[in-house]
Amino acid sequence: MVQDVKRCLVDDFLSRKITRNIPNLRTKKEETIMRKSIMKTTILGCIGVFLISALVLLPATQAKAETMKYNSTSQITKFEYVLFPDVKGHKVGVFERRGVAIFENEVAVLELQGTFDSIKKQGAWETYSQITFKDGSTFTYKLQGATTIVEGIKLINGKGKYIKGTGRFEGIKGELSLTGRYITPITKDKTKGDNWTEATGTYTLPKK
Repeated sequence: MVQDVKRCLVDDFLSRKITRNIPNLRTKKEETIMRKSIMKTTILGCIGVFLISALVLLPATQAKAETMKYNSTSQITKFEYVLFPDVKGHKVGVFERRGVAIFENEVAVLELQGTFDSIKKQGAWETYSQITFKDGSTFTYKLQGATTIVEGIKLINGKGKYIKGTGRFEGIKGELSLTGRYITPITKDKTKGDNWTEATGTYTLPKK
């Protein structure tokens, strides 16, 4: 494609050079008008070649978008926080979770680490999650969201994007969203904040 544009410009240069070397064919004014016309036509032609080449190459490089859906369940494996003294119940901390992600035809391991900023069990969070499949393939994604309490139920909502993939997910790109709810609260000795989530993503992979 770049070579085609270069060829157009070279042809234009040569045509103008040849015209300059042939004496007494036109007046100076006529020659100037002709040169401008030739240059304009050549530039437009080169742009046309560029656009046609781009359109021809586009279907070969553009990947088809796929949809990914899965459910997951996980529990807290690490939970640490500090109390911020501005209002009662303001916690800022970090956490880890581990569980399983359930796809239509397979089950994978889910691991995630995140931070949170909440007041009375409601607030914002940010996580990095990795899902590992039996064949060793993985994909990693980043989510930002919030936890809210509605009619006594602790709800989870988040959105984010895929940031890395290995194996059959090498080069993954796209976005995903997640909704869910807590099944049990987070306690020191009895329950580990078990939750259930549903995720939907749209992604592309490089053509092979």
